[in-house]
Amino acid sequence: MKLIKGLFTFIGAIVVIGFLFAFVKFDLGTRMGQVASLDSNAMPEYMKMFDKVLETGDPAKGMVRRVKMEIPEGMTKQEAFENALEIADEVASEHGLAMVDNKTMPRGGKLFKDGGKLTHIRSYCSPTIADKFLNYSPYFIGFMPCRIGFVEDDNGDIYIYTMSMELMINGGKPLPKELLELANEVRSGMYEMIEKAAKGEDE
Repeated sequence: MKLIKGLFTFIGAIVVIGFLFAFVKFDLGTRMGQVASLDSNAMPEYMKMFDKVLETGDPAKGMVRRVKMEIPEGMTKQEAFENALEIADEVASEHGLAMVDNKTMPRGGKLFKDGGKLTHIRSYCSPTIADKFLNYSPYFIGFMPCRIGFVEDDNGDIYIYTMSMELMINGGKPLPKELLELANEVRSGMYEMIEKAAKGEDE
């Protein structure tokens, strides 16, 4: 398994290098200058994403983080889910993020509480931070609001998902210092939310 994973990583490196040579070949000075102007973490983060896509064939897996939700002793699955929501909201508040929307969708025509599989999406935002990023680039609206999602698989296990924010933060030219600090705070909040919600304890 390690050999196969290493092979995929090696192939991913070759493909990325091939792409780089392809566009550098046609306009060396301009392209190299553009690459050099990017955040120092940009290419490593693109490589991580591309490795995951090569390994799985699923682009979503290269752009999303997930953790498995635990069911604390003495709780039903429904109670554990409701507890996880409370924890997520509390952690969000600690990071200045407010819950702005939530949706529970039926799977197979049934809601989770009625015997269907769980699918729940919860959205968070800080209007102040959002305003600063939209003033910097209105294209950031595509990342707003931040979301976490609860999805039950065919085995009955529940996973909590959120977007990997590394490419948004480090994938282009370096962000201004204030925006970088705000983005890192939001990222810390979102990742902490799913980790603590999954454990069922707000430590």
